[in-house]
Amino acid sequence: MNSETQDVYNNTLDIARKIDKYLMKNTQEDISVSELLRIDLRDFLIFLTIADHIIAKDEIRYINKSFGYTFDSDTMKSFAASSRIVRDDFLNQPPASLRYFLDFANDELIVHQSKYYDIKKLYILTFQMIGEDFLSSCKNVDEKEVNQLTRYRFMLENAVRSYTKSGGVAPHRPDSIPFKLKSKEEKQVNEAPNNDIPFVGTIIENDKTMADLDSLLNELESLIGLASVKEEVKNLINLLKIVEIRTKNGLKAPSVTKHFVFTGNPGTGKTTVARLLSQIYSSLGILSKGHMVEVDRSGMVAAYMGQTAIKVKEVIDRAKGGVLFIDEAYSLSNETQGGDFGQEAIDTLVKGMEDNRDDLIVIVAGYPDLMDNFVKSNPGLKSRFQKTIHFPDYTADDLYDIFLRFCKSNDYVLSTEGSSYLKEQLALYVQNADKYFGNARDVRNFLDIAISAQANRLLEENITDADALMTLKPADLAHIFNKE
Repeated sequence: MNSETQDVYNNTLDIARKIDKYLMKNTQEDISVSELLRIDLRDFLIFLTIADHIIAKDEIRYINKSFGYTFDSDTMKSFAASSRIVRDDFLNQPPASLRYFLDFANDELIVHQSKYYDIKKLYILTFQMIGEDFLSSCKNVDEKEVNQLTRYRFMLENAVRSYTKSGGVAPHRPDSIPFKLKSKEEKQVNEAPNNDIPFVGTIIENDKTMADLDSLLNELESLIGLASVKEEVKNLINLLKIVEIRTKNGLKAPSVTKHFVFTGNPGTGKTTVARLLSQIYSSLGILSKGHMVEVDRSGMVAAYMGQTAIKVKEVIDRAKGGVLFIDEAYSLSNETQGGDFGQEAIDTLVKGMEDNRDDLIVIVAGYPDLMDNFVKSNPGLKSRFQKTIHFPDYTADDLYDIFLRFCKSNDYVLSTEGSSYLKEQLALYVQNADKYFGNARDVRNFLDIAISAQANRLLEENITDADALMTLKPADLAHIFNKE
């Protein structure tokens, strides 16, 4: 774990141990909350691991190192297959340790000894940060794993709300697996660290500072699909041009929305269009730099009280003169009662948007229904984000064209039979797409699968001429759709 995540986990573990002392002294309950927490976190990470049906070595290594297990690939597969984690109702059963954190959430002694003013929020934050740290440490992260992290967090939040209303959470009795004890007890941190808070995000510099508007619009037009999005952007640009002309003629200029909500599923081009918008606004003289800063919750929410505001202000400072793009922005809003670090991030963001309204554009992105709830969660957000642009899923023809573009950039081509086969399979794929449909991101993975299958085939056939090295056949593409 990184140091920030480790500090949060240590705090949560410390609270679990305090609860253990109370239970040992005052009840006959034979249970260890700290052990339940460790098991629940292990199951949570295995839940993320198996989302893409691949158990990678770096995923096993993280679980073993963080929680003292000795899994290898075979024992992990065996355990996952025999556990409740693979059952459809896994997300309907809150972790066993949650019950005890909720029972003691208002205990004055435990709350007083914790650095966090809301133990319920700390519990959810622990799973969120460990999940994010786990995924960031893995070389190959599938979109399904990211989605499962979001679903798990929402389950925890719903469990907290239902507990408040109904007065209890039905616990499950988890298994216990022998584990190796660490040589030293982890150091417990009782105060927030004084070191600088690291920036977590991506800065995309404007490499087309001198580009004219027409060339940027041509780049927008060259994107595959997105007809409705392109029309929205062109309408916006036309309005901005008229505003400029009216201003030069001494006429009042109508107000133009500068901040946007981008809605749509993953892989629909939201980040790409946001980057182009930053450059377009720069070419129009509205933004001074035209770069883009991309962050998500982890780049805005810190582990300790007071640090979130500092983190958000730094992100805004880095984004001045360009676009601040917040992906999965809905994860900042939290409907549970009491103080929340996400809410602190929202409040600081709203103030920063107002303070830097002349040289900053903020674009928030995520799933349509979740983004609607996010904007409505704060009056300041609702008044500033008045323009929503929806990014529809790609059609089968769009995905085929995207695949061809990826092939061209990597010196691959499709055989005639391969082209027909891919079109047929993509039509079925789109028709049967579920809520985890990854659009262009799926296509990028498709090419990787086909390339790997082609490599195996060529070596078996002992054919390595230039044409063969470039050509993908139906046999290679079949691996994408598990037809082989």
